[in-house]
Amino acid sequence: MSEHPVRELIHEVNELEQEAVPPAPALLPLAIPEISTGRLFVFLILFYVTALTIRAFFLEGPGLFSLFKHFVKPGGTLEPEPSILFDFFLYMTVACQFFPIPTLPPIAFMAKLDPLGKDFLFSPLLIAVVGSLGTCIANLNDYAILGLLFRHHKVRKIRDINTYRRLLDFFDRHAFLTLSGAAFLPIPIDVIRLLAISRAYPYWKYVGATFTGRFPRYLLLAYLGKELPSKYILVLFVVLSLPALVKLISDIMKKRSHTTT
Repeated sequence: MSEHPVRELIHEVNELEQEAVPPAPALLPLAIPEISTGRLFVFLILFYVTALTIRAFFLEGPGLFSLFKHFVKPGGTLEPEPSILFDFFLYMTVACQFFPIPTLPPIAFMAKLDPLGKDFLFSPLLIAVVGSLGTCIANLNDYAILGLLFRHHKVRKIRDINTYRRLLDFFDRHAFLTLSGAAFLPIPIDVIRLLAISRAYPYWKYVGATFTGRFPRYLLLAYLGKELPSKYILVLFVVLSLPALVKLISDIMKKRSHTTT
């Protein structure tokens, strides 16, 4: 993980602390159990090592890039190989808050009709299941990283902000429903995930809410994606990739500036 998002988060918390934290008597101490991330990091490391090993040594066939190329320049036929589906799953597992690559274009491409055929390349139902499982892993990356950051005394102080407390009151009463709804709606849900992680929300409920919200969303996108022309999906891919590209360039420039000074 880049060190810059960590510094930026701490900086933002410092600013909020200075502007919004009320006097000490205004808020009672908030008792929250320690966020355990050790086992989660071990699981994620083992998962990625196992998945990459399977793809590299045991699962031969075309990859996700071959799928994109097939629709850009149709030629011949492309069979719905398990390797393509596996690559799609891996892609979705890294599309998290700290690596914001777009998920809509791959879903649309996976569900499109074969340019030389008459059927779905992959079933929308299968795409929704695999994509949702991948997003569950991606969101566990957020849980592990943000959970670790919440151990920092500066980041921990966000829990003493009035706005956080008001949101927390609603979240505690409707946690699963709130997470599921936010996972379904096409809006940024970083704040909702932040609330869940800061409350040490149980892993299995966190993953369950993610799957519950993302499955119908991805199923809908898969059915809609088959109707969207390939060139528009490519344009969408480029546009939605810009935030991740800008962030990467910004991090590189900041790192160079830091080393020169």
